Formats: sequence, structure tokens, C-alpha cells
Amino acid sequence: MTRVRFTKMHGCGNDFILIDDLEEGIPEEKKGEIIRSLCRRRFSVGADGVLFLCKPTSGSYDVRMLVFNADGSEAEMSGNGIRCFAKYVYEKGIVQKKRINVETLAGLIVPEVEVDERDVVTSIRVFMGKPVFTRIDELFYVNEQIGEIKLTSLNLGNPHAVVIADSFEGLDIDTVGEGIESHKASPNRTNVNFVVRRAKNENEISVRTYERGVGETLSCGTGSTASVLALNALGYVNRGAPIIVHTEGGDLIVEIREEGAYLTGPAEKVYEGVVEL
Repeated sequence: MTRVRFTKMHGCGNDFILIDDLEEGIPEEKKGEIIRSLCRRRFSVGADGVLFLCKPTSGSYDVRMLVFNADGSEAEMSGNGIRCFAKYVYEKGIVQKKRINVETLAGLIVPEVEVDERDVVTSIRVFMGKPVFTRIDELFYVNEQIGEIKLTSLNLGNPHAVVIADSFEGLDIDTVGEGIESHKASPNRTNVNFVVRRAKNENEISVRTYERGVGETLSCGTGSTASVLALNALGYVNRGAPIIVHTEGGDLIVEIREEGAYLTGPAEKVYEGVVEL
């Protein structure tokens, strides 16, 4: 029997189980099994993924974050996860500064926390870097069932495909998302974002994301950022103004600057607990 202490957190409904591996010291060979067990909704704690707080590999970083999807596969980064992680390490006093140098598989990520008069984190702004595009608004053959679809592909520390849709109504996100996610063009699989532009305000969009290793989630931080960057490459958004991204779980703000993109949004602690596996 293994007892694991954890904190359940979410960023706009994109929920995570955070485990302080500095204290727990979970063996690497057990992590996959524990992740899959903990993330099973209705049978366990339930979550889109697991975040591990680890010792950094060098003094250049304050802490290290490992991100795992619900199926046990490891991800390079998570825009919503990094905000939950920053809130946790700041409020626990693990890092006592408002700019936190976090080591991830995607490299150095620096979240900046905003706090209220009680020193409680209310919002987190994260520099997401510059994208690397592999295709922009190109026809892409998915499979016999779906056929061709126009999409933009880019990497923002982790891979994303962005599909612009007229409406979410009638859109089979699971079928199309899975078809693109597991396509042979993405040997490591990709996240798939469906974007609907708002006619009355070019600086507001709606995004739904099919995350690799998870399925559709209520929100995706890197997916929201990738969607704005894709629209910017196509000339659909005003680069000089913040873009409001409406997700199923809440709103995020993406800003595009010369040095790259920034993501701002909330993070919440749901509860703490101990589970026996």
C-alpha cells in the first residue's frame, strides 16, 4: 500500500493533482501507474494531469516542474499547470519571490505572481516564448472519415495544431481532435485547438482544446496562447492589444510582444488530501 499526499488544483477548470516529490520521493518506475490511478475520474481523485514538484538540476532554477497527462505520458509544459504550480510554491513558502524560475522539459519558464493584501496569489502572468511554425493555414489530410481540413501547426514548448471554425455547433471535437492528435505527421502526438472568432470584437476569441493524452479539457493555457499566435500569423487579431480567450472553464488573457507571448490567468487550490493506492 502506498500513501500519497497531494493538492488538487485547477486553472480555468483544467485540473491537476500536484505532488511534492521533494517530500514524497516516488520512485520513477511507479509514477506512471500512480498517475493513471489518481487521474481516473469517478474511481479516484480525478484530473487532467499530474504535476510533480522536484529539485532543480542546477542553481539556475528555483524549482523543477514535471507534467504528466492523465494517460501517464509526459508533457513538456502546461500553461494552466504552471500557474497552479507557481501559486503552490509561492503560498507554501518554497520560493519566496514573485518571479519564479521554473525548470521544465520546455526549458526555463518564469511565472510572475500577483498577490492580494493577505499575500494570496490571485493571478499569474507567464512568458510563453516565441512559436516555431511548421505550417500556416494549409490543407491537411486527416483520414478517410474527416478528409482535408485547414490548420496551422506550431510548437510553443509543446506541439499544437490550430483549426479555425465558424462555430462549435455540430463540430465533433473528439473525432476530429483524435484524428489530428494521433496523425503520423505528429509522431509524438499533438494538442488540437478549435478556434471561433468573435465578429463584434477581433480581440476576443473562443477556444476548445483536445489535449493529447487527455481528450477535451475545459481549458488549455498553451493551447489558448497557440491559438492567438496562429490568428496573429494570419492577421486576424490586433497584436498591440490583449486578446481575451474564452474557454469552457473561464477566461485567459494573451498578449503578443516583440520578445514573445504572455499568458495571464487565475489558479485555484481545491483541496489537499492523502490517498492510499
